[in-house]
Amino acid sequence: MSAMWISILLIVPIVVQSQDPLSSQIQSAFTKGQTTNLHLTKGEQLPFNTKITAIGSNFDNGTFVCQTPGLYSFTFYGLTEKNWELWLEMMKNDELIASIYAYTYADYADAGNAAILHLNAGDRVYLKAHDDYDQTLYGADGEIYTTFTGELLFADDTELDAVNSYGAVGFSAVMTLNASISDGSAVIYDKAITNLGSGYDATTGTFTAPVEGTYVFHFHALSHSDEEAWLELFHNTQYVVASYGYTSGSYADSGNSAVIHLKRGDTVKVKARPGTDVKLYGDMDEYYTTFCGALLSPTVHGQGHGGQQEVAFSVGLTHNEGSSNGPKVVFDRVFSNLGQSFDINTGTFTAPVSGVYAFHYHVLAQSGQEAWVELYHNYVYVNSLYGHTSGSYGPGSNSAVLELVAGDTVYLDIKHHTSFLYGGGDEVYSTFSGYLLFPVASHHPVVG
Repeated sequence: MSAMWISILLIVPIVVQSQDPLSSQIQSAFTKGQTTNLHLTKGEQLPFNTKITAIGSNFDNGTFVCQTPGLYSFTFYGLTEKNWELWLEMMKNDELIASIYAYTYADYADAGNAAILHLNAGDRVYLKAHDDYDQTLYGADGEIYTTFTGELLFADDTELDAVNSYGAVGFSAVMTLNASISDGSAVIYDKAITNLGSGYDATTGTFTAPVEGTYVFHFHALSHSDEEAWLELFHNTQYVVASYGYTSGSYADSGNSAVIHLKRGDTVKVKARPGTDVKLYGDMDEYYTTFCGALLSPTVHGQGHGGQQEVAFSVGLTHNEGSSNGPKVVFDRVFSNLGQSFDINTGTFTAPVSGVYAFHYHVLAQSGQEAWVELYHNYVYVNSLYGHTSGSYGPGSNSAVLELVAGDTVYLDIKHHTSFLYGGGDEVYSTFSGYLLFPVASHHPVVG
């Protein structure tokens, strides 16, 4: 496989548990990966052949089966084999939640999506091929691009039998209609699949924080063929991060993530890039263009939910970066760094406490160049992202949950000399985010 470059967003998880005294025993998080090429026939479910992390999670032939009712976050990413299409769907039981599509002529192609869902015991979440198309996904030892990650954010309060009786907030919205935006206005995601806390308004595309705290947001899009998907995330009136996708002769996927602190009443929305004609694909049966977010931890006198100290970070790249600058990706803009555990000078996150953490990373390759980035836990490889589009900028993304011992490090590495990441002052596409999900009592290193 030709050389690649990757840009990464790292989020340090905030402790997000129920206030119930038993919440410390409620843990569920996983990341599955694919290490060999995988040919999928029409409608076939992805089995995944590699366990990266599995904490309290029940899997049945590639399907996550909910054991603890509550609010969950899911992300999934894939990379096609050269000259193949990628066309996957995430399902909750028999309900479509999110779709991804990617194709680049004579090249590999990356795509991903995310969702926030409330699950009841026995609910099943899985990935499958589109019912009408065969496809082949790329995978190899040391090159894990196709992944499926899930994490329990808040467990239901069993006594009150209600997920948000203790303040859970989460939404997942999709666009079911085509949209052409030329005035830089907000993207309207007209269907809310999840809206706990009632923070999302489907008529305006705006999320309004019902409580102060630290939140994680994901947004993804698919452009029409030969059109741009150029979107920007805003916190109130302040630009945060962006995503960009364009593929000659095909549809283009793009996405990004961020962890930011919101005050009650603060707004977050996704807008089209001003001065551009953005054409997004939407359909009642294909959910590519999505926007989701969740409260990681409400603010309580500087502590996270359940009295735990908050640990979370989100950083971005505002300049071009290449592998000649060194193996590690060093980010220069900080959106959040709760717990001060991310070192902006080295690009390294160091776990302040033993626990399970979630990480998200995204990049955009310079025009006509490759981006090949890898996530590392200490000095051990976890997974990869790849981005390349001939004659244009190529996006790539991935994520993982990892069990870390206090003092463990997590960082992004550019392995190949042909990797070139794009960045600018008001064009932040390459990001790295992470957050603490829950602490664990560990006394020995856990890798992968």
